[in-house]
Amino acid sequence: MKQISITTIAAVLLVGCGKAEIGSTLIAAIAGGDIEAVKQHLAAGVDVNVKTEDGLTPLDRAIKYQRTETADLLRKHGGKTGEELK
Repeated sequence: MKQISITTIAAVLLVGCGKAEIGSTLIAAIAGGDIEAVKQHLAAGVDVNVKTEDGLTPLDRAIKYQRTETADLLRKHGGKTGEELK
């Protein structure tokens, strides 16, 4: 599973996928409770404050899904809520 996640992230970055798609894969990792995938996204340089179509940031989602450890991790990497970015 870990190898698949790394491969997927690498493929997304190499293809040059837009911010929305990269944000979506980060959001999916948060929603699924996959903190290792979140760490891989952060290590790959994904924008920790990328907003999805609904205007929410990864930190907003971590809070919504009650992913406390993930929210703490995002904060340590500069993550902010949509309100904090206004």
